[in-house]
Amino acid sequence: MSIISKKAEKMAATASDLPSGFTFDEFLFAFQRKYQKDWEKIIREYQKHERKTKPGKNHPMPDPVQYIRNAFNVHRTSKNV
Repeated sequence: MSIISKKAEKMAATASDLPSGFTFDEFLFAFQRKYQKDWEKIIREYQKHERKTKPGKNHPMPDPVQYIRNAFNVHRTSKNV
């Protein structure tokens, strides 16, 4: 189950709001501004994983910035942006 509902649509909407040739940092900032509640949910879920994970162990969720980077890369690959 995805942390963000309609993740592909939100990635596409954020990318379409930006000028061509935008950087990932610009994309991340735009996503955080446009979908603030989703960004906060990503952070909460990451923190929840961090709290539940025993010392010395890893959990499968990437940090919030990497989570968005992965979703953006999937969008970019599927749309050839």
